[in-house]
Amino acid sequence: RTYRYREGDRTSGAHAPAPCTRSREGKPAHTKMAVGSLKLDVRLLLLVSSVWTIGLIVTVYGISKSGPNSDKLIDFGYLGFLFRQINPYMFTAMGIAAAIGFSVLGAAWGIFITGSSLVGAAVRTPRITSKNLISIIFCEAVAIYGVIIAIILQTKVEYVAPKPDGSYTQAAMTSGYAILASGLTVGLANLVCGICVGVVGSSCALSDAQNPTLFVKILVVEIFGSALGLFGVIVGIIISAQVAFKKE
Repeated sequence: RTYRYREGDRTSGAHAPAPCTRSREGKPAHTKMAVGSLKLDVRLLLLVSSVWTIGLIVTVYGISKSGPNSDKLIDFGYLGFLFRQINPYMFTAMGIAAAIGFSVLGAAWGIFITGSSLVGAAVRTPRITSKNLISIIFCEAVAIYGVIIAIILQTKVEYVAPKPDGSYTQAAMTSGYAILASGLTVGLANLVCGICVGVVGSSCALSDAQNPTLFVKILVVEIFGSALGLFGVIVGIIISAQVAFKKE
């Protein structure tokens, strides 16, 4: 819709378009910063850096106040006591949930990125649909990695009764931390792997629609990207190999 207004209506604002914030050079001012193809909000970066700085200052100040004759801002000895009293099976549940949760999140994110580009490009070039389904399979494999590791970790869980004082044995605590570390390793690796495969698969679909000879070349890049999740799976299996709740 086109609005026509007289020169005198500029001051009254009748039918005038919304004002646009402009920089000194006369170009529209933006609050987003582009890093490659990723657009980041400057306000979000400032918030994250502020929280990180404040947390670092509090930690350093707490360590400096942890002397024997000084007031303690953060009592790390008491924090260690709390962690020793936490049920190791809570860390076990968190590790299993992280393994399957982050893996499925990465797979879903990758399928979302690849699938939207594939369906959109297939409207103009239907021939790319069958070949580029391999990108969806690579993304789905990331979730399968998480399911496998979650099943392996769950089969290693054994019940150990607590001590009379409420604490658990050293073997039970070590096993709980090992399962947590294994689940986080696999989950975070698969999360990043799923996003990587999704972005590369999206580019593969768009380039194949434009030039069919580029499909195999970009598919090699996608294969190397999908191998990143296997690194996390291998390390997670090695970490979980030492889990033994009933070890004396």
